[in-house]
Amino acid sequence: MHPEHSAEAVEKKINFDEIRLDPISHIHRENNPQFIASLARGLEILRCFSASTQILGNQELAAMTNLPKPTIARITNTLVSLGYLKQLPNSTKYTLDIGVLGLGYAALSNISARLHARPYMEEMSKYAQAPVAMATRDRLTMVYLDVVQTETNLTMRRPVGSTLPLHNTSMGRACLAAMPENERVFVMDALAKRHGDEWPTVKRGLERAFHDYQNYGYCLSLSEWHKEVNSVAVPMIHPLHGLLVFNCGAPSYLVNQEKLENEIGPRLIHMVQNIEDALNAL
Repeated sequence: MHPEHSAEAVEKKINFDEIRLDPISHIHRENNPQFIASLARGLEILRCFSASTQILGNQELAAMTNLPKPTIARITNTLVSLGYLKQLPNSTKYTLDIGVLGLGYAALSNISARLHARPYMEEMSKYAQAPVAMATRDRLTMVYLDVVQTETNLTMRRPVGSTLPLHNTSMGRACLAAMPENERVFVMDALAKRHGDEWPTVKRGLERAFHDYQNYGYCLSLSEWHKEVNSVAVPMIHPLHGLLVFNCGAPSYLVNQEKLENEIGPRLIHMVQNIEDALNAL
């Protein structure tokens, strides 16, 4: 068993996940003297900005975080002063500033697995004539850490830092399948709360993916995340880098289920094994 998968480590990770999945409500609790609520508020405001919500004002941020507007105003002013937010000219709206980019770049630079995985990902992309990506979990989404697309005319490319749902993508399903059971139960419960009436359908898709992982070593998503996209994903657990997931996907007219199961899936498993061996040899 890897050190981070011991009972104590798993319990601690679940406690962290409890905070990360619902940080705003945790801010109002007083049972954790090591938790700095004001810092948490500021970071949660930064998280409200995304590729689809690039410009936000205090009123919108208050609605998204359930924090009082005066509190939001003090935090946004502080974040502007520190260079993490930028106020738009002649406006009360904000967007992320260069300070956030510096943090993101530093985080990516610390993930050395990207450097060692890339040659194998390039080889896989050439074989499949499709993009190959590496991701990790952030709350209830998967975040792309690297994407390789070589010798193909496909235009479907998701940039580093973009996110995918956890519940209906091959990457998210592979991540859930490889988690320690206690952690998976916790995250599944959070997914059930989020998806409400859709949960029975979502759960069936996840259970099918878990069955595939147990029997074949990979998880599929067949036009479930996107109507015209099929993909396969394989997880890798590493003592230093944690749980990473690799996938290969393309439009369904290029990669059908049979090709994913008989060609791309087994080859992706082999790729991940090679990456793991390369990392362990360091």
